[in-house]
Amino acid sequence: MKQYLGMGLQLIALGGLPSLVIAQIFIQFHLIVMPAVLLVGVIIFGLGTKLRES
Repeated sequence: MKQYLGMGLQLIALGGLPSLVIAQIFIQFHLIVMPAVLLVGVIIFGLGTKLRES
């Protein structure tokens, strides 16, 4: 079960970050939003990796 949850978190991170970049092109976010979201995406991806390995 933890492996599926980890894979889901990784898919959310890998799917969400590119879609956010596309949204950034069309909707101008504040400058701080992109680095903050990237950091959150890296953390979510790392948690997913830890869950898949356990």
